[in-house]
Amino acid sequence: MKVTSTSSASAASGSSGAKAAAEGFRVDMGGAGPASRPAVGGVGGASGVSGVSTLLALQGLGGLTGQARERALRKGRRLLDALDRLQLSLLGDGPTRGHLDLLNRALQEQRDPSGDAGLDETLNWAEVRVAVEAAKLARAA
Repeated sequence: MKVTSTSSASAASGSSGAKAAAEGFRVDMGGAGPASRPAVGGVGGASGVSGVSTLLALQGLGGLTGQARERALRKGRRLLDALDRLQLSLLGDGPTRGHLDLLNRALQEQRDPSGDAGLDETLNWAEVRVAVEAAKLARAA
């Protein structure tokens, strides 16, 4: 793929000194002004589910009442706690069989739908992450 420039190379070389701006430059807004322009947003990067963002999502829940919300929050905290302990062990002496057991216990806990699609989706992502880490530990053992 060839990329070409629309400006000449001699203008960029600076050999002719500073040049004055072209006269008569203006932006034609079509008489409507800046209010008629559509808003343009930038594209942000995608981010994965991390421990902090998951915890914030779990803490920011609203609208769930009673036992379903409490069970969902407990499940999420256990999943995140297991992942945090695994992370600390990886930075230290390395994971043990106890870390694998902790991950598996967090996965085996029964989870019913909480009634909140966002919470359920967040817990699904956390469960997948825990399952992946447990599989990696089991394979290494």
